[in-house]
Amino acid sequence: MSISAADAKLIKAHVLRSLSSNRAPGMHFPGYFLRFTKQRYETGMVEFTVEPGPHCANAQGEMNRAALLFSADMMLAAANRVHINPNVRTATLMLRVDFTGAPARGRVIASGSGTGFAPRTALPESSSQGVLICEGREVMRCSGVWVSPPAPRGMTMYGLPWEGGENGDDRPLLKKSELEVAEQDVLRRVARAIREARNGDLLDALWNPVVKRMPYGALGKLPVGMHLGNRVGHVQGGLLMSAALVSAEAAVPEHPILTGASAWYISPGQGKAVTTRSTILQSGRNIAVVRTELFNADKRRVLEVVSNHALAARETTA
Repeated sequence: MSISAADAKLIKAHVLRSLSSNRAPGMHFPGYFLRFTKQRYETGMVEFTVEPGPHCANAQGEMNRAALLFSADMMLAAANRVHINPNVRTATLMLRVDFTGAPARGRVIASGSGTGFAPRTALPESSSQGVLICEGREVMRCSGVWVSPPAPRGMTMYGLPWEGGENGDDRPLLKKSELEVAEQDVLRRVARAIREARNGDLLDALWNPVVKRMPYGALGKLPVGMHLGNRVGHVQGGLLMSAALVSAEAAVPEHPILTGASAWYISPGQGKAVTTRSTILQSGRNIAVVRTELFNADKRRVLEVVSNHALAARETTA
């Protein structure tokens, strides 16, 4: 089933609205595209929501996993950022996710809390944990560690909308003729994803790599651009992990259930493309373990992920 003409029209209009909002400093295109929205932002708890729609649904009509991983990474980062000055940079150092198997239908509610940044290391670190809930059921449990590195040279950091920064939704809607080169590229990529989306899964075509199974596991390639970018132009952390897990699943199709994964962030995802390389560490009767490495075009290591995959439970008769 392809994306309907009516949904395609809605998605393209949504892209223009998101690009217009992205002109405001502080946020990024993926955040506006998913409409990642603050509900609560306090030192004891943060909570954000993502509403369902044709722009973020998978083939089963649930929330695409890339959107879930984006939401987990953003929420956990916010749980740490609430303790510090909003005009500083933070970056994911480690991220752990565990999937419960509950369907991700309807609104996603992402909530959690963080410890605050401790000055015991050269780059202050903070840890956080949280949960993603859909229709009253836990879909994902997550935790991670963040650091506060300096901003890239020559770049000024601005607060996110919920930190007192500008709300990009107040920006006037851009016309196609007003788009800059990078924004035109986003619009083209979305149009291509609409055409190529399998079973109506836009984000699979837009945000995930094209992967080929190999004797050792799998190999993939993910073009980089504003459509994936964070506040400093690098690939957003949750979307990097999503790319790694798509590659890992391709390596062990006989173990179709992804149960959990741990990711270690080594250097920024940047340049023209990121390559994924998944290696099967163990493939047993019931469980498989896969290691996935991500590299920039210059061969610099970006991310290391170890994921667990399983067979479905066997049906029993009474």
